[in-house]
Amino acid sequence: MANLSVKLNEATRLRLQNAAAMQGQTPHALMVKAIECELDRVEAESVFVYQALQVRTRVIEGGGVVDGAAFADYLKAKVRGETPERPKAKPLVAHLSNLE
Repeated sequence: MANLSVKLNEATRLRLQNAAAMQGQTPHALMVKAIECELDRVEAESVFVYQALQVRTRVIEGGGVVDGAAFADYLKAKVRGETPERPKAKPLVAHLSNLE
């Protein structure tokens, strides 16, 4: 297993030691867990951004979008037990013209 050196200021080092002690683990174990959690978060964020950019491209190229207010009304009706018609997707430009 490769070693990695991390320089911490004294206040952070003390916080690390105290947090590890409260968790009943070593500072090393707490750092490994913290690094793994942050890597998971960064990787998930990267996937989310990638997918969002793909969807953005599809919408710009003419993919349909649903008006937010209309979809909210649809969901509220579903929650009330009604069977409303789902709002139809329209090109983005159709929604933008309503904003003027």
